[in-house]
Amino acid sequence: MDNLITLRTELEQEIARQGYSLSSFSNASGINRGILSATLNGNPPKPMSINQLDRMGAALGKPEGWLYEQFIEESFTEGKANWRRIRPLLLRCMELHRNDLIERTLYLLMEDPNHIGHVFELAEEQVQAGFAVETVPLYTCVVENERNYQSERLAISQYRIFRASIGHNIEDNLKAALIFEPFRNRLPDYLKMDALLKLAIINYTIRNWDSVIRLSQELYQLSSRVHQEKLQAKSKKKEFRMPPTERPLVVYYGQSQLMQFVANEYLEDYETARIHLEQFSDLHWFEDDHPENTMYTERFKFFGMFNELNLEILTGDGSKLKEYFELLKKYPQETLPSLLIIIKAANHHGYDIDHFLTYFDDIIYPADILDYLRSNQKDRRPYYDISVDITRYVNIYYQLAIYHCNRKTYDKKLEKILYALESSVEKYNRGRIMDCLNLFKKLREFTQ
Repeated sequence: MDNLITLRTELEQEIARQGYSLSSFSNASGINRGILSATLNGNPPKPMSINQLDRMGAALGKPEGWLYEQFIEESFTEGKANWRRIRPLLLRCMELHRNDLIERTLYLLMEDPNHIGHVFELAEEQVQAGFAVETVPLYTCVVENERNYQSERLAISQYRIFRASIGHNIEDNLKAALIFEPFRNRLPDYLKMDALLKLAIINYTIRNWDSVIRLSQELYQLSSRVHQEKLQAKSKKKEFRMPPTERPLVVYYGQSQLMQFVANEYLEDYETARIHLEQFSDLHWFEDDHPENTMYTERFKFFGMFNELNLEILTGDGSKLKEYFELLKKYPQETLPSLLIIIKAANHHGYDIDHFLTYFDDIIYPADILDYLRSNQKDRRPYYDISVDITRYVNIYYQLAIYHCNRKTYDKKLEKILYALESSVEKYNRGRIMDCLNLFKKLREFTQ
């Protein structure tokens, strides 16, 4: 009972120190005088709610979260914890971003493992309300205390933690993906599609093409099956029972083909890449009642136009560079993914692309990559993370260094490229350090 005494004692001492009587403090805090008396002076005292503690703290001029540590200990001193009392406490701690208090509360709450369902349901409610990052301690609690390794609840918790962990550092993203990936097959379909897309994108950033293809094939099979189930339900005039997906279904289907195209393009298997290009470039047959279905169908057609040019220049048709240059001036938002392919093709076929590099100099060398990408985020593909474009910058600088090396232009421009490459790798993708060392070795050989 020490914590109980401490909480009431500190409240009573502070109320007295500030010169309040019970009646005047009731008026100041807005708490009924009888309830206030029962809470502070009852024998035993009436349990206090977190809302009442907040109102008393505000009346006394105390900062938010005052006496929360004592309140938490009190909540677990007598008998089983009351979830109706703990739930608003957790929500309040989430509002204040007090993960230390959340973790202490959950530790005490898990003395009764039956509460794990309550914790999971609260976390899911908050995700739906748009507070995904704040729920990580709740899902971590579920992961640490779930006894059934095969449960969907565990898989969803791992998925939510994975999604909240994705940031700008490519190595950290990979670590999160490796932890989550074994749980993907136990997710419900509406979450599994997004999980597969995220995993494929992360593997793209580290150029793990075999995994990109494998995960994209899984996404293709799943999105195709779900699409067929929706069409069958519609033909039978039945309701299709599945929670809404984060993206329209056509995005998952189209991306399953686009990601396979990209992987095969990088592997220089251009014939296979062309098959996937044809699959995502024309999706007008993809029937769906989502209001954005047509918009995304047109976007994939738009991407197909650029990727058709990619294949042409990669396979040696330098005459397409003029058309590509005019297209990029019209659609500068496609500059990053396109420049990477253009420079790679130039290195392979000896194209002169100096006019590209001069015209798009401000995009190639922003003052700060992260600031530039954030400021132009509305123009990026909404299902990609900034880490994808960071990866493109690293690859562009790497290919640019080779381009200038091949043309024997050892000037300040090359120094600028190498500095940009070194800085980008150090900040966002230290896994590319060995590539950089090999590049520097090649540069030394050329300059000898």
